[in-house]
Amino acid sequence: MPLEVFQAPATLREQLIEFQARQQCQELTELEQHKEELAGYVGVYLLYYRGQFPLYADITYANQNSCCMPIYIGKAENPGKRTGKGNVTGGLVGRLREHRNSIRTAPNLDVAEFHFTVVAMAVDLVAWGEAILIRHFQPVWCSIISGFGIHAPGKGRLAQMRSMWDEIHPGRLFAEQLPANPVTVASLQPQVTQHCQNICARLGCPSKPSEDARGKGRLPSK
Repeated sequence: MPLEVFQAPATLREQLIEFQARQQCQELTELEQHKEELAGYVGVYLLYYRGQFPLYADITYANQNSCCMPIYIGKAENPGKRTGKGNVTGGLVGRLREHRNSIRTAPNLDVAEFHFTVVAMAVDLVAWGEAILIRHFQPVWCSIISGFGIHAPGKGRLAQMRSMWDEIHPGRLFAEQLPANPVTVASLQPQVTQHCQNICARLGCPSKPSEDARGKGRLPSK
């Protein structure tokens, strides 16, 4: 007889998504202004892109008026989970700083093009919360272009291929030492565009008009 599997109630997942939607969107350039507010908390964070990199045109369009479509979702956990008093240390600020620094190294990205929201959570819920929100939003840097959240590989793994993210957004020193990845922006564009359009439709974000739709609105040439 197969084992009975416990599943989190659907209402709990919906409550998390609704809770996340209520959180204020902040500019990543202003992270240090919020360090006191975020200090000591762990949880899930969402990054939003509003820049000019062509591959993410649909994401920028979706986020033009609000933080609607995240480009990345990650979790911030304390390595020791808990101190003796049950408090947490480190967490959200430290992880967001790491990502801010990664973005700064990429010549085709700008920290000023990013916003973030956080969902502070009890330690035991963080991994679950991250999985639920990634499944709901399916961010491009979590589902198609992997590698943004990685750290430098150990000496025994220097032969591994550069991540897709590091190939598209070069600059991190540890990635420059790795063999090149054959992926290109041109090869990714159709998949990223279609993915973003599908997510926009499901989330109700503003959707960038397709080339066909724009063409239909043009007056015929004389």
